[in-house]
Amino acid sequence: MFVVISGVLALAAAGPGFADEAAAGMDASVNTLDAVQVTADYGYQPVDVKQGAPTIVDSVTYDDIEAPTGDNSIASMLVQVPGVSFEGDGDEPRYITIRGISADLNVTTLDGLALATLGENGSGSRRVNLQLVPSDIAERVDVFKAFTAEQDSAAIGGAVDIVSRSAFATPGPYFMIDGYGIYSSFEGPAGENSGGATKSHWGKGLKTAFADRFGADGQFGVVFTARYQDRVRNSSKIWSDARTYFNEAGQTIAGPDPALGWDGTNSLTKLAWGDYSNVITNKGASLKLEWRPREDIDTFAMGYLYNRRESSTMNSTNLLGDARDFPQRDRDTGTVAVDYIQSVVRYNQWDRTASGLIGGLDWRLDEVSGLSLRAGYTRESYQDTQPYLQTRTTPDGQYFSYRMSELPELTGYTGDLFSNRYVLRSAEMTYTRAKQNVLDLRADYAYNAGPGAMGFGFKTGLRWSRMRMGKDVDSERRVTGSDATGYMYDPGYSHHGSNGLVVPWPDYDYFYGRVYPGLAIDAAATRQHSTISDYAYEEEIANAYLSLHYATEATHYILGLRYDDVGFDGRTPLTLDGTLTDQVVHPHGGDESWLPSFNVVHDFNRDWKLRASASRTIGRPTPGHLAQAESRTCGDETTGCSITRGNPELKPRRADNYDLALERYFGGSALIALTAFRKDIADDIFTLTTDVERDGVVDRVRQPMNAETSTIQGLELALVNRAFAFHPNLGASFNLSRLDGGMNYVTDSGARGIDRMLYQPDWMANLTVSYRIPAIDGTVRLSVNHQDDYLTSIGSRPWDDKYVNEMTTMDLSFWHKVGDRWTFKYEIDNLLDAHPEWYHARDIGGTISQRDEYGQGVYFHAIYSLD
Repeated sequence: MFVVISGVLALAAAGPGFADEAAAGMDASVNTLDAVQVTADYGYQPVDVKQGAPTIVDSVTYDDIEAPTGDNSIASMLVQVPGVSFEGDGDEPRYITIRGISADLNVTTLDGLALATLGENGSGSRRVNLQLVPSDIAERVDVFKAFTAEQDSAAIGGAVDIVSRSAFATPGPYFMIDGYGIYSSFEGPAGENSGGATKSHWGKGLKTAFADRFGADGQFGVVFTARYQDRVRNSSKIWSDARTYFNEAGQTIAGPDPALGWDGTNSLTKLAWGDYSNVITNKGASLKLEWRPREDIDTFAMGYLYNRRESSTMNSTNLLGDARDFPQRDRDTGTVAVDYIQSVVRYNQWDRTASGLIGGLDWRLDEVSGLSLRAGYTRESYQDTQPYLQTRTTPDGQYFSYRMSELPELTGYTGDLFSNRYVLRSAEMTYTRAKQNVLDLRADYAYNAGPGAMGFGFKTGLRWSRMRMGKDVDSERRVTGSDATGYMYDPGYSHHGSNGLVVPWPDYDYFYGRVYPGLAIDAAATRQHSTISDYAYEEEIANAYLSLHYATEATHYILGLRYDDVGFDGRTPLTLDGTLTDQVVHPHGGDESWLPSFNVVHDFNRDWKLRASASRTIGRPTPGHLAQAESRTCGDETTGCSITRGNPELKPRRADNYDLALERYFGGSALIALTAFRKDIADDIFTLTTDVERDGVVDRVRQPMNAETSTIQGLELALVNRAFAFHPNLGASFNLSRLDGGMNYVTDSGARGIDRMLYQPDWMANLTVSYRIPAIDGTVRLSVNHQDDYLTSIGSRPWDDKYVNEMTTMDLSFWHKVGDRWTFKYEIDNLLDAHPEWYHARDIGGTISQRDEYGQGVYFHAIYSLD
């Protein structure tokens, strides 16, 4: 299908009849892309931005009316860009990867200034949580894929710059207010045994935007945006990731390895289900003030604050089999004795807030030179209060049967589940707080290096930033081992995907209201878990660069050198063999790098353009990789906990990047672009995952390590046609990416090569088709995104590797005017009801180990606009 689409778009673009020619519209300011006058519809790459850029860049624009509500974050917007994939949070993108490179290796800025980020739950990663930043703050977002010395050097994947709205780019006073209702199709437990969220289907939202110029000469500008959304995201997860392998003699072996005598059967010793009652609330606003005292000076100051709060209750059941007792075991079916049944209720109140104050001045000193100053202070905070209750029973004479279908499933249960005696295994109350702030200062000067400049020119600049972060966990642990049978109850609900099995659940309200206060505190465990995950980290970065430009009528050369100096200091508790001590360690260090780059842009004529780039960039280890002692998340992946530890001995990655692009433009409405790239990465960092059994419970331990080398190369094809010659009301945008990577690493257990990099899909594709209906001043739009499977964690053995399965999503929207001011819009998200899936052992017969169900979202909008 995608091949046919590519051919149709290419042939259509080659025909006559396209509208408006591109007008670069750039001035001689230092930040040239900021001044582009964008002509584009939402979902279509702005052709003029790409054509006028001095390096390889792809962009996406925002529109208040046309943007789907499902694309309400910067992360959702960027999925449309060629070569961009994502790591999701449930049914939403949270982090973006560029060209198959980890989100930790992107640089993300707002108007050229760094954004603070805590990553996942205060883990200390460098990946920016773009789910938290709403799309309506942006006029557009630029994704730089080739690097000059003028950009941050710590970007192996790409550099993302969010260009904020400007009143000077908005014709006349503008006002919009959008009220909408939300229906989420998946009901799930709908608040059964919930600590907080109790809704079934319905949600609501409101957003507004205002922009205007004022003053005697229109020299002042103001832009204000605000939003509120409250939606239900009930869901289910099915885990069945505990395989047991046997040899021909019936003995258990480490994995499905013929060298170990594997008998070819796929035996299952775990079935697990989790059902979630979730309500997500997003709210926040931004205010930007602008002043243009003269035509050669622009200044601005902007503040923003956005909050996302998710109330989430998980009720889960883990059904574990005894590998020593298989009454029946065939190739893909079997019956196994129940070893134990574990029931968990966990209530989270994840609360994330991003805020910042930024400002800048652009001064065009004369016809050929300009000075740009920027300063910003951004902050992100995270907090969560988590009650966690776990009970367990070890029944005698009970069995479950299974079938190893695409997703292993329960086919039968023998025994009375409500006759079992349960024991309290965990009783916790954990409070997590984390925050990060970034102070960023930069100054840039340009001489004869703006659009249209000829001959010799240059850009030079200085930048200094300081990042501080910390995480504090207080976890109260109560003494366990007491009888829990009295507060187990019949929920009258069977876990989604359990084929009707009803199991007892621990009563959340009864336990935390009556039982928990009377339990003694486990002082040793409380101290251990209230200290072992705490850490602090500070990092200072200084940069200086010189970028030499030389331009002729047809060719633009950019030769640059950037100096990067970083120093860090951490504080973390000392653990020895996993045991907490009274000592505190201060991991510290630093690194300096000289990073050259060379870029060439050649215009064969006004329609054909060739770009080439070679550069060296670095990828710093994350603060969590360097300074984190230990963090634990229990109840999601394994019967025990997921444990993450830091490694202060990590070295930074170093990448040599090569890019070549050929672009064909058809006026200002269409383009065809083909880009090839390669990245050679030394000292790549991966996370080694090892399962460790402790008292019958399996903990999954993760620790970062340096690989020897990694490589990735690929092709990106982009086609844009906003108005076909044969039918001007029809438009389409399509992009396709093919990636090929590999990595090598050495551990104590030996060397291993993998035919891909972490988070790297082999294929990615996006398609947007829109049809305008002039009679009702309306448009129908269909958007399709395909993302191939990708590796998320590397096991100590190939069959322990974990992947996210490929997925195709489709969204449909339709809007039309009602009178001069009103627009009605209707949307369906996830039209195909796609399910995120995970699986083990991709290339050796592995089966799906987890499937999530989120359902579909339906939106109805009433929008009032004035422009």
